[in-house]
Order: sequence, then C-alpha cells, then structure tokens
Amino acid sequence: MRENNIEEELFCTNFELRNLSDLLVYGKAERWVYGFMLKKYEDEHLDRYKYAQNYTKGKKVLDIACGCGYGTYLLANKGEAESIIGVDLSNEAVRYGNYRYPHHNLKRLVEDGVQYKNEYPFDVIVSFETIEHVPNYIDFIDNLYNNLSNDGVLLISTPITKITNTKPNNPFHVIEWNFYDFHKLFSDKFEIVEIMLQQVKIPGERKRKEYTLKNRILNRISPEEVINITGKDFEKFTNQYDMNLCDEGYQLLVLKKKSSI
Repeated sequence: MRENNIEEELFCTNFELRNLSDLLVYGKAERWVYGFMLKKYEDEHLDRYKYAQNYTKGKKVLDIACGCGYGTYLLANKGEAESIIGVDLSNEAVRYGNYRYPHHNLKRLVEDGVQYKNEYPFDVIVSFETIEHVPNYIDFIDNLYNNLSNDGVLLISTPITKITNTKPNNPFHVIEWNFYDFHKLFSDKFEIVEIMLQQVKIPGERKRKEYTLKNRILNRISPEEVINITGKDFEKFTNQYDMNLCDEGYQLLVLKKKSSI
C-alpha cells in the first residue's frame, strides 16, 4: 500500500493543476494525466490501453513514452503483465506515475526511447502517440525492433493526416503521416498483423442531387450534398474506408518482426 507522503502529494497536485490550466487556457495538454483531460481525449487513450491488454498477460512488456503512468499501470494490473518497464524522457512524469500508480510488477525509468536498451528483449512493446514527437523517428523504429523478441509484438499508434506533413498544426508534433505512408516506415523490418482505427473522418465528395422532373419541381438539384464519413470510437480496419481520403483520426498498428530479417 502506498505511503502518504506530503511532499509527493504536493508535487502531484501541482502537476495536475498545471495540466488542468493548460486545458482551460489552450483547450489541450501535452500529456495525459488521468482524470485531468477532456473526456474525448481520455477515452482515446483508455481505448488503446484496453486493446493492448489483449497482448500483455504473462508477458514482459515495455511502454515507450509511458508519460504519467496510468496506462502502464493498467497493463501491469488489468493486463496482467509478468513485468513491465515504462520509459519516458520526463523526470516529472515518471515521478508522478511512480507515486500515483505504483505496482509490484512495474518499474518506470527516465530514459530516451530512441536510445534505451534493456538487458533482455520484450515480448510486447507499446508506443502510443509517441513517434510523431520524435525527430529521428527512423532510429526510434530501429530501437523498437532491437528491443523486441523475435516472436514479439509491437503496438504503435499515431494520428492520421491526408498528406504527410512535416509542419503539423499540433506544436508538439514534428511530423504526421498519411495512413499508408506510416505503414511504409515499418515495411523493411515488420509485417502488419492488424490495424485499428479511432474516430477517423473522411470528407465526402460534393454531388448534386439526381436531375429528375420531381427534383426539379421541388428545387432539389441546386444544393450540393456532402456525405462525410465518421468512423467508430475504436474499430478494426477491413478496407471499409478509402483511407487515402482520411484527414483526421488515429491508427494503431499491431506489428511482428519479419522472419527473414
């Protein structure tokens, strides 16, 4: 049971208030602090970690960019991981997670995910909403590959944009990828097992109503119709959408190492 520590309580409360302040002033925050984020964004994070729990039971797990630690805690607790290491660049985030969400099978480290090496390979590596923050993302992918066991599974997510963009609107991102461009990053070393989508939006084509005498009489041919597609909160991709047209949402890839590498 966690001991009550006044210094750590004050630190965590201040950390939470700063995140809440960012939400009130800017409408968004850089980090997911559980309970201190808009419900829409919190649900997105929870859905990813809930899905990842399908892969973690009895496994050695690495959570790269574990942030404030609640998701890592879920994988250790509800996901029943044999052991889990959470890595993040932020000393404050790791400190917060260690105090708010400790678990006997969980260890958090202040490390750079691009360079972190472990003494043993992991059965499962999780990296959610991270790679778009990393300038040297190719080195990051290589390091994920090197830390993963030969029969291990990598789960990685990122936002979707219609055209790959190195100057995205989000000030914390260095790049955002087109749906298929993102897959190409992994094609040399990994094979895609499954793709999950979150809240994708696909703008429809503008079409005039069919010209018929009835539509003409009822003045139905002047306005243009726009049929926009909005995906589900969390769903498997089965080619149900034309993802070349997708300009918003998230994708989560489940990847395995290619046997020929």
